Amino acid sequence: MTDSSPSSFKSLLLDSDAVSRKLTRIALQIREVNFDETRILLAGVKNRGLELAHRLQAELAKLAPELEVVVDYIRMNKDNPVHDAITTGTDPMLWKDEVVVVVDDVAHSGKTMLYAFKPFMQTVPRKLQCAVLVDRAHKDYPVHADFVGLSLATMIHERVEVVIAPDSGDICVYLH
Repeated sequence: MTDSSPSSFKSLLLDSDAVSRKLTRIALQIREVNFDETRILLAGVKNRGLELAHRLQAELAKLAPELEVVVDYIRMNKDNPVHDAITTGTDPMLWKDEVVVVVDDVAHSGKTMLYAFKPFMQTVPRKLQCAVLVDRAHKDYPVHADFVGLSLATMIHERVEVVIAPDSGDICVYLH
């Protein structure tokens, strides 16, 4: 690293092994809270949330092979969720009275998660839960993550970045 200014400093928070352990723990918690369920939807916010949802599905398949875990995506403009359409891969009405877990990489202000819930609020799911790999302590919206890999109190100017290596698929988390 040639530039040592504070804005260019990058610190590793979670390496790929730590991320894997966090996802295993989140999967265990999801199963524990939903022990009596036979089917769960993991709705991942594109792109990194969707990747995490697929990894949680694989973990849940190992932990509870009897549980049907479906993965779907939520596509939205995180910068302008009010004016752009929020879409899912399947009709949210299919999840009426079912368990839906919305998955994303980082919860910062809570805005993305709040709007990611929107398609499912029209269907009245039995449970609507939230899973994030990293939960920051800067909520502007009343959103609480039910399942968290890492809770992190940061300064407001710091940024948490989840990186998925294109060649290996390894996931690491950095603080800038």
